Amino acid sequence: MIEGLLVMLLAMTPVVGIRGALPMAIMGYEMEVLPAYFFSVMGEFIPVFFILALLGIISEWLSANFSFFNRFFNFLFKKTRRDYDGRVGKYGLFALFLYTAIPVPFSGAWTASLVVFLFGLPYLRSIISIFFGILFAGINVLIIMEMGKSIEEYHGITTLIGLALLAGLVYFLYHRKRKNKRIQNNVQSGNL
Repeated sequence: MIEGLLVMLLAMTPVVGIRGALPMAIMGYEMEVLPAYFFSVMGEFIPVFFILALLGIISEWLSANFSFFNRFFNFLFKKTRRDYDGRVGKYGLFALFLYTAIPVPFSGAWTASLVVFLFGLPYLRSIISIFFGILFAGINVLIIMEMGKSIEEYHGITTLIGLALLAGLVYFLYHRKRKNKRIQNNVQSGNL
């Protein structure tokens, strides 16, 4: 039982989340898959309520008491909503689900909660979308773990490490290309 609580606490952290807690539960604590999945999902989901409840209160208090934060939050909300409002309106909760469900760095319940706060999305529907995203993220992590075990078992650890490095390189190059394209588009449109 103590291992389950440790897994839940690990899943509550913004950096590790379900992507690290679920493998730790199964491989580190040698838990069965279902309890490991349950504790990891709950640990990832619990902070969503606190983040959504406290971000508004904290930002309002900071804006009311400090002019710097008032200017900062006004700038942040106006710029973010102006630049991305069309895409958020078009894809909305489905994009939030996908953002939470795909286990890549900086995508998870914490960041999805920040997105909900920044864009002023409806809380209840967003919480449901995030929850289903967490469920699918857990399934994705389990699939990736099983693939990794199979590759290691049949081809050895060096092949597994090589594939992980290759996947990381592809991810890095893809995001670098997207960033360069955005910069190029901004230069062409004169937004820089």
